[in-house]
Amino acid sequence: MNQFNNKEQYVRNLFNSIAKNYDTMNFVMTWGMLSRWQKFMLEKTGLKEGDYGLDVCCGTGELAFKMAKIVGSSGKVWGLDFSENMLAVAREKKADAQINNVEFIQGDALKLPFEDNTFDGATNGFALRNVTDIGQAIREMARVVKPGGKVVCLEVSRPFNPILRFGFNIYFFKMVPLIGRIVDKGKAIDDKYPAYTWLPESLKTFPDQEQLKKIFEEAGLVDVKYYGLMGGVSSVHVGTKRG
Repeated sequence: MNQFNNKEQYVRNLFNSIAKNYDTMNFVMTWGMLSRWQKFMLEKTGLKEGDYGLDVCCGTGELAFKMAKIVGSSGKVWGLDFSENMLAVAREKKADAQINNVEFIQGDALKLPFEDNTFDGATNGFALRNVTDIGQAIREMARVVKPGGKVVCLEVSRPFNPILRFGFNIYFFKMVPLIGRIVDKGKAIDDKYPAYTWLPESLKTFPDQEQLKKIFEEAGLVDVKYYGLMGGVSSVHVGTKRG
């Protein structure tokens, strides 16, 4: 998104603006499949009872809450996001559900406020398209994970099959912005794209599955694999910290 002078501020304002309807729109945009995709990616983390987990760009906390169930009362999960409105929703949900083993903090995905080798696994869902430096975000996740721990990311991707890709392009680039207008009324963020126009636009320059795998490897992760979900409309990348 080179035409933006300040992508970070734009994305922060974007997510602050859609926080209240974020969960509903995620359900709609993923055809109700998001929960299954999250379950799959959490299985790839290898997290277990008593572990420490981190969800980077946690949004309203849905993935962090699922992770908290895995690590149990003897473990703990941290959710980090730079959007104060997203975190406000996450904290409200935490209080309503009386979940005690999750902590939400505001922070920068490119400069995580944690010591090296802190977590047993780290995740990131649908957020790499929104950071200003994908490689740095992955390096930071790798840094704070313990040796042998997993870095697992879920992202929208391009379907492998040309026919599926054609249908996906119509839905993602044409239908999603139209659906989004019900929520955001087509309001431009910082005089640029409306929220649900930016989300599809951000995929246009995003690395494909093989390119993202290479970025994981360049960040020092090993045994990097990716898994296409629903024919590749989204993909889960998994890397292991050496040692």
